[in-house]
Amino acid sequence: MRKTALVTALIFVFVSCQSKKQKETTITDESSSELVSSIDGFFSETGRIVTPESYPTDETSRQMLKVQSEAGVNNFKHERELTPTDKQSVVRMNRDTYYSKAMVNVSKGATITMPEIPEGKYMSVEGVTEDHRIQAMKYGPGTYELTTHTGTHLFVIIRLDQTFTETEAKEIQDKMVINANSDELFTAESINEESFNEVELALKMKVLEIAKREGVVQAGIGLFTDPRDESARLYTDEKHQVGAAVGWGGAQLKDNVYETSTNFSIDKCYQITFENPKNRDFWSITVYDKNGFMFNDLANFSSYTAQPNEDGTYTISLGCGEDAPNNLEIDNPTGVFNITARHYGPSKRVVEDGYRLVPFIKEVSKN
Repeated sequence: MRKTALVTALIFVFVSCQSKKQKETTITDESSSELVSSIDGFFSETGRIVTPESYPTDETSRQMLKVQSEAGVNNFKHERELTPTDKQSVVRMNRDTYYSKAMVNVSKGATITMPEIPEGKYMSVEGVTEDHRIQAMKYGPGTYELTTHTGTHLFVIIRLDQTFTETEAKEIQDKMVINANSDELFTAESINEESFNEVELALKMKVLEIAKREGVVQAGIGLFTDPRDESARLYTDEKHQVGAAVGWGGAQLKDNVYETSTNFSIDKCYQITFENPKNRDFWSITVYDKNGFMFNDLANFSSYTAQPNEDGTYTISLGCGEDAPNNLEIDNPTGVFNITARHYGPSKRVVEDGYRLVPFIKEVSKN
């Protein structure tokens, strides 16, 4: 039963929440793409037709051009607050971390310097290459070399844990420094938007096929890899393409593990009681509506913020009232809710033994 629920969950989070209606018009192979350096013009009626093979690079180009259009090259785009309820630009955003992003030209050498932070706090640097290969995260303060196995630019994602105040986070973010020896802009071919949307949806639909074939735990292995480290052995063309569609910029297995539930009715009370997975960094649980958006300012608990039980386990309550342990409200206009559990720096128990939190959700009676 749990396995069936998790298979359904994979489809729910990656397809139903992000599905796009396919147009009935026929796409021709005729195209006349041009190079663009901003998000304006990236989608063009005469742009190159997108294929499953080109999709990871095309989606990465779109993300790179978005940030470059907002912040330029070799500059940070800092998010100064945890994601506000009324400012969720994409589905499945969370309040686990403050985000900073940057487009860096690494063609002639580049580094990023991260400032000192208090011991026990979380700060990570992740590199995404032009073809959507995911580099292992770097943690904590220090100066790190930025490189790529292909192309000239690297998309950098920085995560800073939620326990910092906005003032503290801003102070830390402002001390981050990029040094690059080239400031040439990133350029990409314009593409046909209709073909992009159709390929993206088709790749998302492949999640069910993979989950049925490999099982829900194995299905997530190999989505995000780097050809230059040990994760390369997990690579397949299929998972590379699907990974870019269902979770662009997702972390390598050794850095983050994600799990999402099916929908539950908002008319009942639920709890999830679990043993501490003992991740290197932390775990979190976030509540979303049917469409994958947070609907309350208090939308998550983590190992930083949840109160443990006397025996060391944790209980997260869902719609059980303010007197219930670690309660998150679930009432929202869509009539259902779901959760995503995230493991930052997942433990051996999570990565190798397949320990998951979502299967422990159960309906309980309100006190």
